[in-house]
Amino acid sequence: MNTHRLAHPTWLRQGSVTILVAIACYSYGDRAHAQTYAPWLRQIGITNAIESAANWGKGQVLGVVDTGINATHPQFAAGQVSQTLSSCAAVSFKCANGFADDNGHGTAVASIAAGNRTSQFSTITAGGYTTVAGNFIGVAPAANIVAEKVLNSAGSGYSTDVANGVKKAADAGAGVINVSITYSNDANTVAAINYAAAKGAFVVWAGGNSAQNLVNNLNTSGLTQAAIQHLIFAGSVNSTNVASSFTNKPGSGSLVNTSGVKTSYTTRWIMAPGEAILAPQTTAGNNAYALWSGTSMAAPVVSGSLMLLQNAWPILKTNGTTADLLLATATDLGAAGVDATYGRGLTNLGTAFNPYGTLTVTKANGQTVAVSSLTGSLLSSGALGSLSTIQSKLANYTAFDGYARNFTVNLSTLIKTPTSKATLNPLPTNTYSGPKAMKFAGGELAFALESTGGAAQHIGEFAYNADQVLPMMTGYTLFTSQTGSVSGMGYGASSSYPFAKALFNDDLIARQMSDFDTSNMSSLAQGGYQFSYGTTVAKNWRVAASYTTTPGTTAMTPNAAQNSLVKIGVAYRYNDRISGGMTYSNVAEHSSLLGAAYNSGSILALGQNATDVIGFSLAYRLDHTSSLLFNGEQAFTKAGSGDANSLFTGTTAIRSQSWGVTYLQQDVWTAKDLFAASIKQPLRLSTGSAAITTAGVDQQGYAVYEKSWTSLAPDGREIDLTLSYRMPAGKTDTLMLQAAYQKDALNMAGNNQAQLGLIWNKNF
Repeated sequence: MNTHRLAHPTWLRQGSVTILVAIACYSYGDRAHAQTYAPWLRQIGITNAIESAANWGKGQVLGVVDTGINATHPQFAAGQVSQTLSSCAAVSFKCANGFADDNGHGTAVASIAAGNRTSQFSTITAGGYTTVAGNFIGVAPAANIVAEKVLNSAGSGYSTDVANGVKKAADAGAGVINVSITYSNDANTVAAINYAAAKGAFVVWAGGNSAQNLVNNLNTSGLTQAAIQHLIFAGSVNSTNVASSFTNKPGSGSLVNTSGVKTSYTTRWIMAPGEAILAPQTTAGNNAYALWSGTSMAAPVVSGSLMLLQNAWPILKTNGTTADLLLATATDLGAAGVDATYGRGLTNLGTAFNPYGTLTVTKANGQTVAVSSLTGSLLSSGALGSLSTIQSKLANYTAFDGYARNFTVNLSTLIKTPTSKATLNPLPTNTYSGPKAMKFAGGELAFALESTGGAAQHIGEFAYNADQVLPMMTGYTLFTSQTGSVSGMGYGASSSYPFAKALFNDDLIARQMSDFDTSNMSSLAQGGYQFSYGTTVAKNWRVAASYTTTPGTTAMTPNAAQNSLVKIGVAYRYNDRISGGMTYSNVAEHSSLLGAAYNSGSILALGQNATDVIGFSLAYRLDHTSSLLFNGEQAFTKAGSGDANSLFTGTTAIRSQSWGVTYLQQDVWTAKDLFAASIKQPLRLSTGSAAITTAGVDQQGYAVYEKSWTSLAPDGREIDLTLSYRMPAGKTDTLMLQAAYQKDALNMAGNNQAQLGLIWNKNF
């Protein structure tokens, strides 16, 4: 049974404790605003953002195994120190005043770790620190405190007393137990640490003030591995991060677990400020404060830090890794790496409150992917608008670091911006409300070619695109027989005109259909190969079919979606003025959803999708030079299973539609001029949702995953009004004037746009 004394250099004549008597009244002030912190707290990286994210330690319980605490001292909030759970834990002597502090040391230690009152002195400059009125001087000022008195008024006791105090603090529910008493490697101490660790408590032990190596380099045997993981030693530094002259060092000894595996003291040793720390000197009165020095003061700084960490992330306590994280994020001091003087280095909450290790998100298949590797992979389409509801989900997405801690990251930038990175969101914030009262335990050239023959008419449009990686001819060609059959083929150009010509064999209607098809499902499968054929099957009846593709990913079109469209139609001519048509299409999208493109297997992939489309059209020929066309399409996209490598686990059945009314007249003022006016709603998704894999945490901090169904419907409805006039300006030139107004362009609410353009085109 070893004798223990306080782990701080004693007494006034050594210059270690200077008593200050407060003469001004104190007040709590308005703590809903940003707080300020004592300089030794700023030294370890404490900021208001960190304290707020940790809710100032509210709900944490600190066990102070020491000389007791004066629970009603104004340094603590009412009820902050539990008078029910606190006790005299000494077994070698009787406590005349219960757990009340008749030495002063325990109250000072508790204040440094969790004191709720701010500094009341206007300015105190000592030990390289300047403390001003209003500075918080407690690390976790909203935490609750349990006092276990194990030392007498002289600051002395035995290992049996200390061990019993550690056990009673653990039984009282303390998550962190501070022991600012000389460390001993005896059996009583080992048993107590094992006991506390088994209950999930972390034990912070002061390193000692003899300016020597911990327990003279002797090992500590008999600890469980869990106990070693829950144990941390605190050494002292001054205001310039230099080891205090009195502080012990970790030395060369080790903690030896029950399997004989050694863990060096150096790896469980951390430094914290321990000189000239302002705290109460309760034996001189409730308004008396002192500047305390010793590893006794460094230990509660570490204890408070542990409480902040595991209050922000309960998973640290659940997994028993709070101390490991604090050690891993310490600022290296002295010799590079872990050393026999500074151990791991200086406590650094600034680093500890940032992600440690790889920050990851979990895909639908349960596999994780590093946030740092995520780049933009979803380019939204007009049919889906800005995907605002999806973006709102992704803007605060949960990711986890190497310690299973949850952080929110902004993944919304991955939509529509292929090169932007995911970003880390700020820490959560809380309004300070005090502790709980404890009551219970370019290059494009274009030309057109037109010729007539005896048996067929050949009409085509071609282009040479010099901007392509492999420049090539693009366009289409049509052949119309004397019997009215129309066949066409091509590559790289729109298939809208060839199919409409094949279906109606009417140039005006085909031009109007071509205008409409640029805003519907047909536009999702353009730019690759195309084949069209239409013929008369009975009087006034025509049928047509077409097949078109997008080019997919090639040297010319990197990252393009590989889509295909099969389209069939029937048209009926009622009379010389009225014609009607009906079409059925199937669009197969391999790396897109209604035009929203992504790379297969990317983090925002929505899988392969198939859409059935029913289209209707009605044309009214006012005379031989003008026509009015009504169009409408209803599209039905089958429910999808998403992509296993994506955050999306699937989609519901989706409905979308488009419609348009187009008036076209040629030969208005001169031969071959053309006037067109239209109003249309481009393709717009009306109903449908996607399931996103989202993560949260339960009360123990464990990750909880679920499917979050989120609407894909855009927040706007695009309506386009267009007027255009095209006229020949010579044998090879064409001049076109166009005015357009778009309400909710790209189906984004409030995104209204007006355009006025003059286009000159030269054909040769």
